[in-house]
Amino acid sequence: MKVKKSFFIVFLFIFPWIFSTTLTISAPTEIFNHPFPTLSTSSGVSNYTINNYVTYDIETNFSVQQSSGNNVNYYFKYARLNDRQPNNTLTRFTPPYQESELLYLDISGYDTILSNHNDRFNNTYDSFNRTITGSGSITYSSKYRVTLNDISISGISDSDIGPYDTSDPIFILYCNNTEPFYNTSDPLLISLSNSLVDFGDNPIEKAQKIYYWVSSNINYQTQSVERGASWAYENLRGDCSEYSSLMITLLRIQEIPARKVTGNCISASLNFKPKKGDSWTFDLHATAGSPFSGTNPPLGHAWMEYYVPNIGWIACDPTWGVSGANYFNQIDYQHLTHNIGAYFFYPPSYNFSEFSNPTLYYEYFLPTPNFQFDYELKVKVLDTNLKTFETLTLITTIIIIAAIVIALVAIILTITIKRKRKKEVIYYEY
Repeated sequence: MKVKKSFFIVFLFIFPWIFSTTLTISAPTEIFNHPFPTLSTSSGVSNYTINNYVTYDIETNFSVQQSSGNNVNYYFKYARLNDRQPNNTLTRFTPPYQESELLYLDISGYDTILSNHNDRFNNTYDSFNRTITGSGSITYSSKYRVTLNDISISGISDSDIGPYDTSDPIFILYCNNTEPFYNTSDPLLISLSNSLVDFGDNPIEKAQKIYYWVSSNINYQTQSVERGASWAYENLRGDCSEYSSLMITLLRIQEIPARKVTGNCISASLNFKPKKGDSWTFDLHATAGSPFSGTNPPLGHAWMEYYVPNIGWIACDPTWGVSGANYFNQIDYQHLTHNIGAYFFYPPSYNFSEFSNPTLYYEYFLPTPNFQFDYELKVKVLDTNLKTFETLTLITTIIIIAAIVIALVAIILTITIKRKRKKEVIYYEY
């Protein structure tokens, strides 16, 4: 993920709106503004397998404490962790990548607020702002119970795949339009996309060829700003955003809807095996005019999904595929989703498609204000079906002990039988 720079600090997004000073809720309120109709009992999602799962408690706390300043305007726009399941109208045609329940939410110190609102991609936000003269504070706290599922999608035949409906809003949002970072009209990208696929390939076969080309040919290099698909191809390098943007664009050229997914990874290790009771704390801190820093910063990440009728949205991580791990049509239990689609930044702009969580945007007149921004993300493992190293070691130990006991019993029985035979006297009658 990148850190954008201008006269505002970035590590998520922001926007002002309407209401008044303290909001506390213990469960989600009404969802509104979503563009999609209610789903029927047929969810349009199939062929997925939940291989493993991990259930977490995820707690977020951040605050701005201002000690001096003249009419400093702060704006916040914070993403909720959407419940991403097949029959949820908010996350239409999505396998159960992220089962999420909001347990607690408290926002205090704001002037105006718009709570629980959705953008055109059905991401859910709480937007609030505050003007502070002199000293004052703003705080945000939330807690979720989240199950992240390790899901793979396979065993799909041509007959399983339905026809695309190009009039569906999915095409309007995720396929039809050229955007700054998804330049589907770039002749170089058009030529590349067409050269990678074969006539008669179904959408999944096309996606597989594009995925492996991107993972094999783009060199990982952290970027300070968003670059986009054209730049990634011309320079053959980039970070997770470039990998995702390039795969998305090459798929859209094939008229396959595709979108970016952004959020956090619980760990950067492909061999991550959390066990019940494990916990981590991620942190960020900043003052006016300084960049964000932390002893254990959150791991921002971007990956992607593409849509296949009757199968649903299929997640891939072409960046992590570089390591040789299989992230084609598969995602694991450490990819925590905040947003899908684009346009996450404040001020609103069609020139930004990447997002990170949280962001602080502020504006002021001289003198420069004195404030402290603190962010904390706490993650605790509540349950998992993973067999950890400790579990495997215990099982192995039990098996070895059992094998030794069986072997000893067998040896003792063998010796006993041989001794008994030697003592036997056989009498013959004449």
